[in-house]
Amino acid sequence: MHDEPGHDDRPPETVDPVEAAPAPETTEEPEPEKAPDPVTELTEAVTALAAEVRQHHERAAARERVIDRLHAEVERLRAGEQNLLLRPITTDLQNLRNDLLHQARTLPAELTRQQVADLLESFALSAEQALERCGSTPISPQAGAEFSAREHRAVRVIPADDPAQHQRIAAVVSDGYLDTMTERVTVPARVHVYRWSEPTAPAEDNSPREGMSADV
Repeated sequence: MHDEPGHDDRPPETVDPVEAAPAPETTEEPEPEKAPDPVTELTEAVTALAAEVRQHHERAAARERVIDRLHAEVERLRAGEQNLLLRPITTDLQNLRNDLLHQARTLPAELTRQQVADLLESFALSAEQALERCGSTPISPQAGAEFSAREHRAVRVIPADDPAQHQRIAAVVSDGYLDTMTERVTVPARVHVYRWSEPTAPAEDNSPREGMSADV
């Protein structure tokens, strides 16, 4: 018996009914969220705060180091400027000291009063030149000059014999000093000053004479 063309003698495939049935859809329910642990949150907050404080301290320490370095630099510059400004006066004082020692070693056995005065005035002139280098000039008032409260300080008041002497310098105790940069008196000259006062007439005796009534 010849097979007819197009005819398949294979048995039909059997389908498992279990496999053929579609799988039922499963819906998974979400797990409930866990409540945050307060201890964990507190630990994290403390850790973050500690890190922030540490960073703050590190920045503060860095600023302190910068400030210390700048302060040291300023002190060095200030010391250098001070030495530069004081160098002329230092040189003058060194020369003055050497002159004094030289005069002390070579001083003659006998000196007149005038020779001693001249010698001391020469030393005072050396000191005056040193002061002028520093911007300080002496104020040397003369007896009879008018008293100035800005430049002079009256350390003693002397009664004047003449009204024309009022507020005039009677004697000079010591010179003063003026700052040439600011034109301000740094040390007033110490002087004695005349002061005139009108003479007071003796008081008249208005008491009643003896033997006379007060009503007369």
